[in-house]
Amino acid sequence: MEKDKILKILKLPIWVYNFTLFLFNKLVAQVHYLDPSDNTRKRIISSLVMVPIALFAIFSSQKLFIFLVIMVAVLMAFEWAEMSRKMPDKKKWRWIGFFYIAIPLYCAVSIRILDNEILFWMFAIIWATDIFAFFAGKSLGGVKIAPAISPNKTWSGLIGGVVASMGIGIISAMIFPGSIIFFLIISVLISIVEQISDLVESKFKRIFGVKDSGDIIPGHGGVLDRLDGMILVAPLVWVIIFLFPAQFGLI
Repeated sequence: MEKDKILKILKLPIWVYNFTLFLFNKLVAQVHYLDPSDNTRKRIISSLVMVPIALFAIFSSQKLFIFLVIMVAVLMAFEWAEMSRKMPDKKKWRWIGFFYIAIPLYCAVSIRILDNEILFWMFAIIWATDIFAFFAGKSLGGVKIAPAISPNKTWSGLIGGVVASMGIGIISAMIFPGSIIFFLIISVLISIVEQISDLVESKFKRIFGVKDSGDIIPGHGGVLDRLDGMILVAPLVWVIIFLFPAQFGLI
């Protein structure tokens, strides 16, 4: 009965509910084994709070989603302005920040208007990649990808994120009419681009000489820190939908 109420209130497809419940169970299981002072614990708790809000906005109200995007855009703009305020050529960095923020958010809104399940699919790959890359890298360690840019990113983490995305790819082929080969390839591509997008934001922070874009989200830093993976992924997914609409059942 409780499950049916949740599905009705949030207007969730059953596959979205099952996938989200799986991630929640995995995250909650990790919380009990972590030191309360550990930053990882804060990251998990923050994620457990933010994901339901994201789900509600994605599936329940298009207007609410657009309103949240506007709020996110404002917060991102403030964070970017604060990070880049000491740079000599402020005008150049303001224009870079404008496109860096506006393009992915525009693409996210466009995808939401087109099909909310596709938007959730995009975020599912981002979340799965982030979670499994983080824990694979933390558990296995190994060679760093780009220590001068992001000292915590490892090849083992990248592979863990890619493997997780392949699982999403297999599930995607059961939801959308496209072939399993298509969704495996696309999911892996999105996972890799997501991790590159994360490194791009880390590079900007190195240029600006800051550790985090802000401190509004416990364990994550700023809004730009939390949504860094979406920056390159949203435009990529928008292009993929445009090129292969039949794979998503849009024609």
